[in-house]
This record gives sequence, C-alpha cells and structure tokens, in this order.
Amino acid sequence: MTGTEVETEQTGSRTEPAPSGNGPTADRPRRRMPAGLAGVLGFLLGAAVTAGLVAGAVFTLRDDFRDAIWRTLVDNLNPFTTGEVDRSETPVLVSMKDLARFVAAEAQYEVLVDLENDVRYVPSWLAGERIVLAVNGSVDAYVDFRDLDEDAIEISDDGTTVTVTLPEPELAEPRIDLDASRALTEDRGLVDRVGDLFASDTDARQEALATAQDRISDAAAGSDLDERARANTTSTLEAMLSPLGYDQVVVEFG
Repeated sequence: MTGTEVETEQTGSRTEPAPSGNGPTADRPRRRMPAGLAGVLGFLLGAAVTAGLVAGAVFTLRDDFRDAIWRTLVDNLNPFTTGEVDRSETPVLVSMKDLARFVAAEAQYEVLVDLENDVRYVPSWLAGERIVLAVNGSVDAYVDFRDLDEDAIEISDDGTTVTVTLPEPELAEPRIDLDASRALTEDRGLVDRVGDLFASDTDARQEALATAQDRISDAAAGSDLDERARANTTSTLEAMLSPLGYDQVVVEFG
C-alpha cells in the first residue's frame, strides 16, 4: 500500500464532531418567553412581595396603629364611604356683658322625664307618642357684686372689725348637659312616624327638656343650695380680709 492510499484511508475514517444535544431536537432553536408575559409575571411577583412586606410590618405594629391602618385601607377601597361636609358659618357676636358674680355653690341633678301624648279612642300603636329621657343638669348659686358700693363695707372705729353687706344669693337657670343626658324610650305611633317623613319632630324632645329644666329648678329652689352659698361666701371673704389685719370679719346678707 502506497503512502498516498494510506493517507486517503485515514482521511476517510476521520470522525466528524457530534452535534450538541440529543435526538432530533438538537437542531431546533430555543423558545423565549414573550415580553408581555414576562412583564405580567414580574409585576405579580413584585406585588406579592410588597404585600408580604406590608402585612409583616402591619402585624408587627401595635394594635391601635394596626387598626388605624386597616381602617384607612378599607375606607379608601370602599366606594360607599360616607363623609361629612361642614358648611357652618362663622359665629356672629350678638352681645357681651360684664359679670361680677361670685359662684359660691353648685348642685348637680338627674331627672327622669316620662311624657306620653295619647289620642283618644285610638290605640297607641297607631297614633300617639311617648318619650322617656334621663336628663342631667346643674344649678349655680351665686352672689352678685355688681351693685356693691362703698357703703357695703364698714370698718369699726378701732379698726379691728370689718362688716361686709352683700345681696342674697341667687340661683342661676339650670344648665342641661346634653352629652350626659340620654333617651331611654321613644315610641311613636304609625301616623306619627309617617309624619316624620315630611317634617322632623323635635317638639317632643324640646318639651321633655323644658320639663326637665323646670323640675331641676324647683328641686334647687327647695334645697339648701342658697345656705351653702352663704357659708362659702362668708368663709371666702374671711380668708381674704383677715390677712389685712382685721380681727373679725362679719358678712351680712340682705
């Protein structure tokens, strides 16, 4: 065998490099994920991670802060959230006056007002109303110093006694505490309820509050509130005038 034939034989038996991959899919091109789908998956993954971080932060906060954040999120997502619009105007000064009252005592009262308006020969479920209110109020006992003049104060010749003449204590108008007052029962007949659709009924409540105010005033007038006001006024003036060098302070009312 010549050298040329050997060289030719070796060349024919030379193996070609195997293609990458196995089987018939080795020559197929790789498929890539669509850009739109990749963007959606990335957004969902980011949203899930953000939600997890927010949830972890919320649960690590104190209960009150967590509840506040939760209410804020719910209110923002709720399309039926109610809101308040304040169209009130600036208060207008009507009058102003000077006072020289010494409030010497105060009494607190609670009265139960039970008013019922019946319609004759008509059952209560059809017509009529009943309202029961627990009304809280207070009454002040005061001494008015506005009309005092120089004659109201007398000093003895030896300068050891001072006499102060004051007007009798007065009782102020009862003040109703609407925040502390409450409605216990408010029953209305069918006819009255239909009437409320066209006009709100505040007359019954106003009447009940006026009744409570009158009863509190009567209770204060029958109490010893004025006597307590006299005693407190006397002790206050004694404490004020004694350091001025008076051995005796006399307070008279009338």
